[in-house]
Amino acid sequence: MRGSRVPQVLTCGLAVLLVAACTGDPEPPAPPPEEGPAPVPTAFGGEAPPGIEGEVLRYLHGDTADVHEILDDPAGVRISPVGDAFLISSGSGDRHLLHDAATGATLWEGEARFDGFGTDRDGDRVLLMAGADGSPFVLDAHGERLWEPEREGDTYLDGLAVRRPEGWTAAEPYGTFSLLDADGDALWDYGFQAPDEAEAPEESPEESPSTGDGEESDTEDPALGVPVAVRNDLVLLATGGPVLNAHSVGDGTAGEELWTVDGEDEELGLPTSAPVTAPQVLGFYALPEPGDESTGGGDAEEDATGEDAAGGEELLLLRWAQPEARSTLSAHDPDTGDLLWTLEEPGTNPVSGAFDATEVAGSLHDDDTGTLLLPQASGAAPVVAIDLAAGEVLWGLGEDAGTVSPAFAFDGLVYGDSRTSGGAGQTVLDALTMDVVEDELPVYVEAVTDSGHAILVHDRQRFVYGPLPEEPTDGGSGEPTEGEADAPPGDEAS
Repeated sequence: MRGSRVPQVLTCGLAVLLVAACTGDPEPPAPPPEEGPAPVPTAFGGEAPPGIEGEVLRYLHGDTADVHEILDDPAGVRISPVGDAFLISSGSGDRHLLHDAATGATLWEGEARFDGFGTDRDGDRVLLMAGADGSPFVLDAHGERLWEPEREGDTYLDGLAVRRPEGWTAAEPYGTFSLLDADGDALWDYGFQAPDEAEAPEESPEESPSTGDGEESDTEDPALGVPVAVRNDLVLLATGGPVLNAHSVGDGTAGEELWTVDGEDEELGLPTSAPVTAPQVLGFYALPEPGDESTGGGDAEEDATGEDAAGGEELLLLRWAQPEARSTLSAHDPDTGDLLWTLEEPGTNPVSGAFDATEVAGSLHDDDTGTLLLPQASGAAPVVAIDLAAGEVLWGLGEDAGTVSPAFAFDGLVYGDSRTSGGAGQTVLDALTMDVVEDELPVYVEAVTDSGHAILVHDRQRFVYGPLPEEPTDGGSGEPTEGEADAPPGDEAS
């Protein structure tokens, strides 16, 4: 019985071997398909944050995005608002693109060093650039070259060119200065003399200066200084001490002395425990129109001097800093130099250079409410919000709210980057009250232009959100601009 089973076993084994020989090695199971990164979304699935109105105009990333290649920079990009456009800067080099916010058109592109933002004579934002050879030039918000030096050493200042004496330094600030317009045409030449040189001996009648009509002039030489700020036809000259002089650079009136602010005047009420230092020009700021419900200041009708504060115009803001003492702000009418109000700041701030022409880093201005967010170098509040119309501190961003870092102000709101236990985010505050308007934004607002167009970041994609482009005027082509023609209709892009 046992012997009869052995051939059957051998037969089955040979059959298995024959089948294996005929079919070859069995194929290994196919590996599961690899899951690649999810495609970048092209449809906006979020909600517009507070203050941002309009619709999605286009998206900026992905194979179907009809945008400039700079947005695909592997090191990322930085985006800043300039008028009605976005400045897009490469994270891997000195490459920049000026992108029209409404249409997506390229206004300017090139390789240059970006030295920051400035203003023109009207106060509009401009780009301070430098070429490969270090030569400076300035672009306006439309990408047009606004200024370049006529002569080596010329410097740009708020829409004018300043030609200083050869070898000029802040320690030796005296000599002959020239002010030129953006086209290089001379506006005014003058000499700034040291105080001991300015006190010239009395002249004989034969040596008395003439007015040009044959009559002797009994007028004194005007007070002068180093140009530190310009607005419209006004130039501010710093003397190096507590005196700031205003002169005209207008057609037919260039060089005319307009007014003077002296830090030692009792009207300012500055502390007398230490010598008064040179004022720092913080800038010219627009005030809301009178009666605007969005403006702050409550029912205040008068300023610190007992006079009506200006509304719907501009004021000049100065900071008077002293070592180991609280600094003081003073607001002045740019037309007359009249004092509008003074305000002692909560903290001590550093004394700036006598001829510095820079604003305070990190300051933010909301045009709609006339609120200025001003950083403080010391004190309980790192940032204070000031009502520019009334000259009052509205609120302070204290240490308990230190996780919020104000980034920009727009439409009566302050957008700030925030960090919580849940991670980084963005918080929206009311500019007048500091009330939290939104603290869990579903999207991140990267930048907002003057025209109300915003870059919204949602689900790894950048979207341009805002008003539709204006209809072409008579005679316009009506053809879509770059970024419009290939925009997917499902996203309502234009």
